[in-house]
Amino acid sequence: MRAWLILAALAGCGDNARGSGQFEVVGHTDLGARGMNAALAVVGSTVYVGSRIDSQPILIVDVADPAQPTVVGEIPGAVGMSSRELRVVPDRNLLIELHMRCAPDLHGCSPTGGEPEGLQLYDITDRRAPKKTFFYGISGSRLQPRSPHEFYLWRDDARVIAFVTAPPAGPALEIVDLLGTGAGPVKLTTYDPRAEGLESAGIDNLLHSVSVSDDATQLYLSHQQGGLVVASMDGTHVALTTPPAQALYWGGPIGPHSAVKVPGRDLLVVTEEVYPMPYGTGCPWGPLRIVDIADPTAPAVLSTLGLPENAGSSCASTPLLTTFTSHNATAERNIALVTWYAGGLQAVDIEDPALPYFLGELRPEPLPSVLHEDPYLGAVPVEMWSYPVIQDGLIYVIDVRNGLYILRYHGAHEQEILDEDFLEGNSNL
Repeated sequence: MRAWLILAALAGCGDNARGSGQFEVVGHTDLGARGMNAALAVVGSTVYVGSRIDSQPILIVDVADPAQPTVVGEIPGAVGMSSRELRVVPDRNLLIELHMRCAPDLHGCSPTGGEPEGLQLYDITDRRAPKKTFFYGISGSRLQPRSPHEFYLWRDDARVIAFVTAPPAGPALEIVDLLGTGAGPVKLTTYDPRAEGLESAGIDNLLHSVSVSDDATQLYLSHQQGGLVVASMDGTHVALTTPPAQALYWGGPIGPHSAVKVPGRDLLVVTEEVYPMPYGTGCPWGPLRIVDIADPTAPAVLSTLGLPENAGSSCASTPLLTTFTSHNATAERNIALVTWYAGGLQAVDIEDPALPYFLGELRPEPLPSVLHEDPYLGAVPVEMWSYPVIQDGLIYVIDVRNGLYILRYHGAHEQEILDEDFLEGNSNL
């Protein structure tokens, strides 16, 4: 197997020399070359991989030998529905699937069929034979539509809580106790920052994602038109810490996509997802930003970082149906791993948050063909998409088109990754 390992080394001298890094491909499976893969969940020697298209299963992959990942089972899909996001709580033998309708135009899904949207729970005591246990529905009405879009999984010794964004209508955030009672998950509360005056307008007027502090007292809300805000949580009461007038919005057509807390530092790694027209504003694509939240009432951008393809000067040479935009991040103290759609997987040095820089990247060699090409973003056959997952020093990441990659990082700050038992940007597990 051959992969494109591109080293981004920036020259320097003496004490000012910048570090560099590279990714080693330990293992890869093309997942049957099906294409349109979605997020992954990693638990020990098993990986679950969802699908962005309907009628495709959640695939079960054995990674006991990381060099030879092998599909060993599946959870059937449904017409009109995608398994967009997955999380696992190992000691509870719990797999959570975000079960949502997928679009015919964006994803190539069936215009008919469909099921209620929400969170599907599975018992994975037998990792290769998950059993459905409970379903928690999330919906709105015909005039006030709501759809589960992303969720952050938070837990302590007693509780497992899902913070689910459900745009576009309010309430935009639904907080669910997944353990609940013997009868299934229980809603704890709902919240919408627009009720506190967060004003927004435009093509992406929605609360896109949420992340949560380790003690669950702060929420980091990425509203794509209202801006980035910090909210406080006391029990089931949620309120803005950042006044609406101080929401962090950088004036572009699209605002924050997701914000991931940097461990042990008052910093967020913030992405900006920009799609091609007509579902987005097109090139120039969204960069990465490092945000200071030492004062949560006034988040501040410390720095902005983009690939060469993020520059406006690249737009004339960029294919129409693709995007080179920052998407999902997992952050260690001094290094962030960021999926960047056609820009591959990027390792970013954030030791100095005012001067981040690229350490290295992986843009995998595309498969010759896949069963389901992305109907909207397939012009460049690389589409790194998921939150990277670190387990026992290895990095697991999904390319929508090309499958599951298991990587080892070498270079600046590599020990932070090697020492990590488990880390992902969308949970506190």
